[in-house]
Amino acid sequence: FPIVFFDRVAPDIETHKVTANNYKGAFDATELLINTGFTRIAHLTNSYNLLISKERLNGYKAALEKHNIAFKPEYLKHCNHGGMIQHEVETIIHELLALDEKPEALFITSDRLTTNCMYILKKLGLHVPDDIAIAGFTNSDVAELFDPPLSVVRQPAFQMGQIATEMLINMIESKHPVTEFITEQLETELIARGSSKRSDAGSQPDDHIL
Repeated sequence: FPIVFFDRVAPDIETHKVTANNYKGAFDATELLINTGFTRIAHLTNSYNLLISKERLNGYKAALEKHNIAFKPEYLKHCNHGGMIQHEVETIIHELLALDEKPEALFITSDRLTTNCMYILKKLGLHVPDDIAIAGFTNSDVAELFDPPLSVVRQPAFQMGQIATEMLINMIESKHPVTEFITEQLETELIARGSSKRSDAGSQPDDHIL
């Protein structure tokens, strides 16, 4: 039965796969926050059993290690429903804010988690980035419309879908069973905007791609 995975792939199933470089994207976003001056960076991610969650967590940890910042388990929060349940996200935000050393910044790994966090922080009277900075993953074009505009790692979603569809059509049309499979990994793009700036950073261009 022809199957092609893209983005969220099942590692144990042998077939064609198209992924983004989740490790590098997470590394870049975390390093952006570090280079801006933040050292207490929490990581909000999806269910721990997803491959993309593991890859992005490894990228986050690698950026911390490169800059000699200790990984703190209490700064890692898994949202098993991926931000679909607001109460789950709200509970996590309250847990982070109750820590003796509250995080200065959040690295978030999905659209829904990011938008829910923005809403909850606003409801709590906190301002981004003055009270807490944010950088995250997204495929959405509305990230720049937030106030402040979101610093994001963009995945090449259109290209991923196109390649996956071409792979699937080739499998369907093949006159022989396909037994050799490839995994194609596409690069991400980091776009720095206002949500990751320090309040004392002074005026900078609203967008710059790294």
